[in-house]
Amino acid sequence: MSTTSTTTTNRTRPAPILEVSEASSGMERNRYSRTVAMDVVGLGDIAAVIAGTFLPASIFHAVGELALSWPQVLQSGLLGGFVAHLWLRNAGYYDTSRVHDLPHGVMHLLTAIAIAVAVVTGIGMPLEKLYGHIFVWYVAWVSASFTLILVSRGIAHAALARLTKEGKFDRNIAVFGAGAISRRVHDRLKQDANAIHFVGVYDDRIGDERIDTEGLEIRGKLDDLLAAAYEGIIDDIVVALPQGADNRASAIVRKLEQAPCNVHIVTHIASELVPSRTTLHVSQIGDVGLLDVKERALSDWAPMVKRIEDIAIAALGLIIAVPILLVSAILIKLEDNGPVFFLQRRRGLNRRVIEIVKLRTLKASDSDDKVRQVTIGDGRVTRIGRFLRRTSIDELPQLWNVLKGEMSIVGPRPHALIHDEQFGTMLEEYANRHQVKPGITGLAQVKGLRGETRTVEQIKDRVEQDVAYVKSWSLWLDLQIIAKTLIIVSTGKNAH
Repeated sequence: MSTTSTTTTNRTRPAPILEVSEASSGMERNRYSRTVAMDVVGLGDIAAVIAGTFLPASIFHAVGELALSWPQVLQSGLLGGFVAHLWLRNAGYYDTSRVHDLPHGVMHLLTAIAIAVAVVTGIGMPLEKLYGHIFVWYVAWVSASFTLILVSRGIAHAALARLTKEGKFDRNIAVFGAGAISRRVHDRLKQDANAIHFVGVYDDRIGDERIDTEGLEIRGKLDDLLAAAYEGIIDDIVVALPQGADNRASAIVRKLEQAPCNVHIVTHIASELVPSRTTLHVSQIGDVGLLDVKERALSDWAPMVKRIEDIAIAALGLIIAVPILLVSAILIKLEDNGPVFFLQRRRGLNRRVIEIVKLRTLKASDSDDKVRQVTIGDGRVTRIGRFLRRTSIDELPQLWNVLKGEMSIVGPRPHALIHDEQFGTMLEEYANRHQVKPGITGLAQVKGLRGETRTVEQIKDRVEQDVAYVKSWSLWLDLQIIAKTLIIVSTGKNAH
């Protein structure tokens, strides 16, 4: 796949904060990943080949012809399943564009299994003692695996066809920039029966400033496009501006980086104008060439893996934290008899407002949700509160937010709503951090950017780390951050 290099441009223009309405905040992207669906089909194919190898093994074991090592039988099945999977993948049997019409050609499936079993037979696992019975073993294994893979693919075909009909694999594409390119994208998608829908055209130029729309209706401006993306209505955005609009395109792409979806730009726009990228992938819609300038955060398997991680760690953490929370609650009550817990309104995934739970650390006469950040030596902090903040015990109740799915163990730390507004007008990149759930800890915190933010540079440094986390998430990165957090918390650095 071709790639091209870009250079990073400076960002100085503040980005206005978009509000997500109460009506739209309940809307979710209730669609499934095509990649995950086809990967599950592939696992089913591998499982069919593995299960098939136990038929000849069971026959020979029953008649007493051969003393088998069952782990070796499983090993041969795994190898055969892997080879069959590679053959079918090379033949296009896991093409995500055909999820609605899963390929199940009999000859291709039979060929893949026959070749896979032949490979294992050639290696001799576990067939070194079969002597003259290799042909019987081969035919039995191929026959059993072929039957099972036909059944597996038949079930998968019916299930995927039904899900496709229900719109679970739909992909919605919007175009920014009215004109001839938008018309070409529109016409191409209208001809495509592959569950890809043209949502509409958006453009900031209205009235006398509007260019020829090629007969397409303008659905709204750039902020309307972003709002639709936050609501989960849009999966891909194509920036389709005419040649000579490089500066305008660059500014629009920078702003669209905060959108929780894929962003592409037509190839006639100079690639060096696209910020924050070292390489760009090339794709196309019909005859319209595109540069893929931004990928949707946490796509395909990533949301499932991260959710399992969150549930497992949060559940274990709550079990360990129960006695600590009980002791903390007693000490808070003894000091000034105020409430033990309090709720703070924060912005979560896609800027939706959530309420996070914390232990109260300020005096009962003060509000823990004050706009003013807590500073070193702050007189509002109680004696027990100072200890709770230094050790981050006050954050432990947020494990409940994680279990509810509102937060993650690792992610950008949520800020007070008013600080969200303030920081968002200071830094254009700030809104990008809302593309994933907020976390109890994050990359910025383990990089030493924990605690009070007094200067613009401190805010900028923290946001840069948050955005870097969004772009480079991996399970291994999360585990590293969690391990480093435990070390940092034990020192109480930057906590007050």
